[in-house]
Amino acid sequence: MSFSSHIPVVMVVGLQGCRSLFAAAEHSIFREVISSNLRYPDFARSFHLEGVVNVDISTDILGNVSVTESTGTHPDLLDYVTDSLNRLIIRHEEVREKQYRLMLKFIMY
Repeated sequence: MSFSSHIPVVMVVGLQGCRSLFAAAEHSIFREVISSNLRYPDFARSFHLEGVVNVDISTDILGNVSVTESTGTHPDLLDYVTDSLNRLIIRHEEVREKQYRLMLKFIMY
């Protein structure tokens, strides 16, 4: 898939939860699912880890989420995000059979 086929979504994951960085109304169902399923992990809180994780995500006709590519500034944050996302199923019609490029910024403030 080419870069242009992915829907870009940028979110901040903080100690108080996950929030959109911009365009909160756009792709709101996808953002809500991400917000309710990703938290600042305990290991990252304990070690005051911050970082960026970029993932390309595909959803199938049933809403199953698959991470197709990923990079991150910290391997444990990367593993946490990819494991969490690969377990997701998003049942809403609007999100099925789409490709997203999700950038998550883990910031402790």
